[in-house]
Amino acid sequence: MRFGGDSRKMEAMSQKRQWWNPGWSVKVWAMVAFLVLPTLAFAVWVLAEAGGETAIDPGVQALAEGNAGGAVIAISGTEHTSYHSPGPLPSADAPREDGRLTLVWFTGPSCAACAEMGFVHSAMADFRDEVVTVEKAVDRDSADERLGVRGVPALVVLDAEGAEIARVEDAEGMSEAEFRGWVATWVGTQIEG
Repeated sequence: MRFGGDSRKMEAMSQKRQWWNPGWSVKVWAMVAFLVLPTLAFAVWVLAEAGGETAIDPGVQALAEGNAGGAVIAISGTEHTSYHSPGPLPSADAPREDGRLTLVWFTGPSCAACAEMGFVHSAMADFRDEVVTVEKAVDRDSADERLGVRGVPALVVLDAEGAEIARVEDAEGMSEAEFRGWVATWVGTQIEG
């Protein structure tokens, strides 16, 4: 009889307990709070900081495709949408047949300074006859390693055989007027020379 009585008592106890009150001691509840609350706070912070993804602008994508002379891949990120050109850069083994220069704009989807340079595609539309402009997302391409680029945004100009003509390693803060002046300088030098 004693066994049956214990069984009913245990059954009654299990019915009284709820998921939120498993009979844990204060120490156990303190350990759970110590582990859960910082994790929850970190998750809320990450969500607040991430802020979603940037929008893909069809107009800018069309400009980027026109400047690159082919399709680009729009990669939206937390700070910048990169209009990545997947094609190879010119080299001595595979030079550009049309003889045009290539401006390589190195960016990244998490680069806020790259977003501030959104004028690059519209500015380079004025130089399409002389320059092919490609944007390379450094997380999708190894051209930055090949050219020794150490940060974004960066600008590198190549001749038709892939030799470097000009470079701006840290283009952060460059205004549209400064950019246009820089482009006009090396485009004019190459046309005259």
